[in-house]
Amino acid sequence: MVRELDAKRDNDVRWAEGRTFGLVFDGGDEVRDVAERAARLFLHENALNTSAFPSLGEIQSELCGWTADLLHGPPETAGFLTSGGTESILCAVEAARERARAERSVAEPEIVLAESAHAAFHKGAHLFGLRTRVVPVTDDWTVDLDAMADAVGPNTALVVASAPQYPQGVVDPVAEIAELAAGVGASCHVDACMGGFVLPFASIEEPDAWASPPWDLA
Repeated sequence: MVRELDAKRDNDVRWAEGRTFGLVFDGGDEVRDVAERAARLFLHENALNTSAFPSLGEIQSELCGWTADLLHGPPETAGFLTSGGTESILCAVEAARERARAERSVAEPEIVLAESAHAAFHKGAHLFGLRTRVVPVTDDWTVDLDAMADAVGPNTALVVASAPQYPQGVVDPVAEIAELAAGVGASCHVDACMGGFVLPFASIEEPDAWASPPWDLA
């Protein structure tokens, strides 16, 4: 059986050769070895039940704590692990809808997002009953802030920023987008699936390469 499974991989992309940007994140032989050993330790445990497996809940808390520290999160910062970027976006959409309902009694919630935003936001809108208001991008491929400001209103539940967006790899003006969301009491979600653990170090590695925005939760 193992031979058959191994043979099925013949036509797969060789991710260890750096051919799968955005699909497989490989830290090299040493990191890969530690990751595989760690995964084997918890291969059969079910992370959905941290009462039965408190070690997994502890690991989640530690990872979220490390991330909050890296991004200068305030003491009340909270988080949880997901299976990936799409699930994270779906959770953000549902949370924004519930917040808009609870805090502002929004009956017909909307998401305001650029045409360059990830497709999962549209999937979340479909699943959770929100309307999408799509705004254009500028010549440099970042969101058109004037158009976004016009689209934000009393029914806005969520305003989206990408850091970076997938098509061109540019970072939206996160601070300005967050300000638009705060102006109407809406949530702001930064889709940082690709950049979340890269942007904090971008200015350190290549200070003149690009204009990295302030990158934290403060």
